[in-house]
Amino acid sequence: MSSPMGDEALTHSRLGDIPPEARLLLALARPQLTVAEQGRIHQFLSLSGRDLDWGFFLDQASRHGILPLVGRNLIKHRLIHLADGRTLAPYRWIYSYAYEGNRRRNLALGDEYAKVIRGLNEAGLDYAIRKGPVLTEGIYHNVGLRRMGDLDVLLRRDSLPEFASVIEGLGYQQGHLSRNAEQVVPFDRRTQLVWKVNLTNSTLPYLKPAQRDDVEVFVLDPCFNLFQPNSGIKAEADDFLAGAVDTVAFGEPTRKLDPVDQIIDVCVQLHVEATTLMYIEIGKDLTILKFLDLVLLLRRLSEEQLEALTTRVRGFGCGNSVRYALHYASQVFPDDVRPDLIAEFEPADPDLLEIYGVLDGKPERWEQSFAARLFDQRRWESLKAHSTVPGPRAVV
Repeated sequence: MSSPMGDEALTHSRLGDIPPEARLLLALARPQLTVAEQGRIHQFLSLSGRDLDWGFFLDQASRHGILPLVGRNLIKHRLIHLADGRTLAPYRWIYSYAYEGNRRRNLALGDEYAKVIRGLNEAGLDYAIRKGPVLTEGIYHNVGLRRMGDLDVLLRRDSLPEFASVIEGLGYQQGHLSRNAEQVVPFDRRTQLVWKVNLTNSTLPYLKPAQRDDVEVFVLDPCFNLFQPNSGIKAEADDFLAGAVDTVAFGEPTRKLDPVDQIIDVCVQLHVEATTLMYIEIGKDLTILKFLDLVLLLRRLSEEQLEALTTRVRGFGCGNSVRYALHYASQVFPDDVRPDLIAEFEPADPDLLEIYGVLDGKPERWEQSFAARLFDQRRWESLKAHSTVPGPRAVV
């Protein structure tokens, strides 16, 4: 709901009439805030901070994966303090602890994943790391700002036995975490069969109990193709590994996807997760963090790379996923997504933006708008179909 408190001036979005807490969240969802942005946020909180539902704000910041980021901005720039020292919002300690705790957690993950990368390098495997680790260090430039989870690794299917040999030597096993979080329990035969037959672009994750307060489990997630097997897109790991570029992650030399391919990867994953029943059911379908990742990557592309993106997307035939991701990113962060770029990818299906469940073979149309779903904690209740995929849901 918009209000007379000036929340409309906080941030520019195309989400329409959303709660003031949601507008504040979007205004704070930036790795760096300009002086002008800091001023607008502080003025808004000075006028309206006591009227906000801070429980709702904290819940949404957590659900959208950006609590460490918004917490850091609130504390670093003293946005919840008046000149005389009085506070404009409760729970200051939560924001401080969320950032510092996430920083410590990511450092612990980095120490462990560095061992994995060293092992893969010593074995001479051809691979590239994806998503979280690349973004946390390479895009946010502050290890505490972005929550990180598993280590995503792209490799050839025929490299899996050697990959498994390396990581099993480091204590990883395929399975799920036991109730007491002290051991990995192998997946049942049905789960293994369903993934082997239907989810052939990846394999079940490898886990290692961390037995730490800040990290419950270390997770390795290997995949052989960026596209889902029933997407109809023909591509192999080599199509992306051939253009992978050198980088450093957790202090170790490694490789990541080319910047153009990173955009494709993020767009495809965003589309899959936003429309797949399994992700919708666990509330991981729509998060501000995913859209923020995308726009931060887009900012780094040159005109030449943007042209290469258009060509490469058309070559793979994944324009629907890119259109979906760019369209909705432009609703959340309209100043960061060029309309002419979105226009390059006309969807083959005019209903693309309103349909979910296609990859599950159970297509349905959303009854809620995107803006309503984005901040609805119980959007899963409106599903007309449910996932039948067994196995891991959220392990980190």
